[in-house]
Amino acid sequence: MKNTLIASSVVRFRAPFLKAALSTLALSTVLGGCGGQEKFANSNTAVSDSKADEGVADASAGKVVEPPSKPGKYGGKMTAAMVSDPKTFNLWVSADAGSSGTVSPLYSSLIEQNYYTLEWESGLAELPTISKDNLTWTFKIKPNLKWSDNAPISADDVIFTLNVLYDPKVQTNMRESLTVDAPDGHGGFKPAPLKFRKVDDLTVEFKFPVAYAPARSILNFPIAPRHKLEKFWKQGQPGTTGINPAWGVNTSVKELVSSGPWIITEYKVGQRVVYGRNPNYWKKDEQGRPLPYLDQQVTLIVPDQNTTTLKFQSGETDVLGVKQDDYKEIKAGEAKGKYKVLNLGPTTTTNFLAFNMNMRSKPALANPELFKLFNDKRFRQAVSHAIDREKIVRNVYAGLARPGYGPETPANKLFYTPDIPKFEFNLEAARQKLAEIGLKDSNGDGVLELPNGKPVQFNIITNVENDLRRGTATIITSDLKKIGLDATFSPISFNSLLARVDNKPEKGKPYPPFDWQAMILGLTAGIEPHDGKNVWRSSGNLHQWDPYQDKPIRPWEAKIDDLFRKGSQELDETRRKAVYGEFQKIVGEEQAMVYTVVPDALSALRTKYGNIKPSSLGGVTWNVEEIYALDATRETP
Repeated sequence: MKNTLIASSVVRFRAPFLKAALSTLALSTVLGGCGGQEKFANSNTAVSDSKADEGVADASAGKVVEPPSKPGKYGGKMTAAMVSDPKTFNLWVSADAGSSGTVSPLYSSLIEQNYYTLEWESGLAELPTISKDNLTWTFKIKPNLKWSDNAPISADDVIFTLNVLYDPKVQTNMRESLTVDAPDGHGGFKPAPLKFRKVDDLTVEFKFPVAYAPARSILNFPIAPRHKLEKFWKQGQPGTTGINPAWGVNTSVKELVSSGPWIITEYKVGQRVVYGRNPNYWKKDEQGRPLPYLDQQVTLIVPDQNTTTLKFQSGETDVLGVKQDDYKEIKAGEAKGKYKVLNLGPTTTTNFLAFNMNMRSKPALANPELFKLFNDKRFRQAVSHAIDREKIVRNVYAGLARPGYGPETPANKLFYTPDIPKFEFNLEAARQKLAEIGLKDSNGDGVLELPNGKPVQFNIITNVENDLRRGTATIITSDLKKIGLDATFSPISFNSLLARVDNKPEKGKPYPPFDWQAMILGLTAGIEPHDGKNVWRSSGNLHQWDPYQDKPIRPWEAKIDDLFRKGSQELDETRRKAVYGEFQKIVGEEQAMVYTVVPDALSALRTKYGNIKPSSLGGVTWNVEEIYALDATRETP
């Protein structure tokens, strides 16, 4: 699962290759103002040390056995809600969870991961044949597969997808994860694409330059329909390509085709996305009948997370990512509302405060002394010391979270290590760090000054749709004022935030402004740490503090680049875990992102469905294609 920027809590459906990305879907709870005084009374709520509810599978803690699926009847629908319209219907250029979450149900990959067992299963292709040296992977696509418009699915679609993703003119979030560090012939390494070729109409062969531990993960990319998108990709070649704006949200949904369980039948901006059954979906039930069982999946588009809760309470939706401060109320309404609330345990999503360290950015050129301060790890460590994480947990998350200090969370039992530097809440330690830098309050106004005499003053942005983040920002700005940092915050729309942070430099064009100073945001994640390569590699598009570097600017970034190379090529699980443990320690020391809290994942689902298999990673709807309505009656679609 690729890291993805999130705006609010995510209701998860099975989807291929969702690595790191910006997201609109994170839970919002406490309303805060734009700076000013903190608006919360202190809470005595205990900080969570909870575990997942009984019956929730956690395959990262050891092997689990998936319960068998029951044969269902056809009919019914499931309705959810999300905060934020999609920005594009083009999955291969999307960089936000609103877009990828909208269109990923339409696309399958060669293989897919079972979110209950974490085992790999066949998808459009059978499980691969792997050479003894682990370098050659051969996939055989299942025969007679069709897109939803009856065009055949073939090796040509796979080859086309890879040609698109490896085209440097394509603005894709997926390319970084499809490159492997290979020897450069001079004692070093260089990023290299996989070699691939069409063997026949249904067979594709991949060759890795080196043995690669997360090979299955990177080969889990969504296959694009060549017959629909090739004409856009070829537009303007070789100098440019028309695929980046292709399939924008103004495209008729009739133009979109699917290899997944659903097709989009309706999209109304700011209202809803309606999905219907893909009649050509390749997956069948145990009796050989077509899936999915449900007739429809509907996603309502709402302005904020409070509205998602109200829609669920009124019966308009069937599934809800429960906000922590709503948990007691939602839990108390289970019987009356005919639903079940589950605590799935700590989430793999990370929440953080990040500083813009990009000295080429527009705000850095306007205020270089401030941005030099952002680049001083002592400053970031002082900020970490100043943040009262337990207060955020109590007052914003109603105790259903725990302090977070690093890029992995306790949910990832395979790779998480608690043995990292933690700059815990200590205002005096924070002040000492700032004094070491030489910052002083020479005029006694309570605000420290930069060497040029200007006050240490900066603005934090976060997405307005997420009241958990706004509440966090209110507490953080109040905390930072206590150590002489004049921090304010501005809640803006998630899409406006993306426009500031998600810009790719292009040759021959002015360098993007990257117009932000600090931000509070979150990243979705999975179990495989290498899936965060597009965040942690210095060249990554989501290396948010200073993205798209030609070579690492900071020594610690070079170390992390090297560790990610080693981790990807280490096949021994124990040694591999140690590599990613070292990565977590460096991030903890450098405070590249100042992590805040790890919330519990809370979900509610109506009790009118069968084949519900809750898991800590997949949630309650990861297997939506085999979920059925208990009151459905039809024997055929």
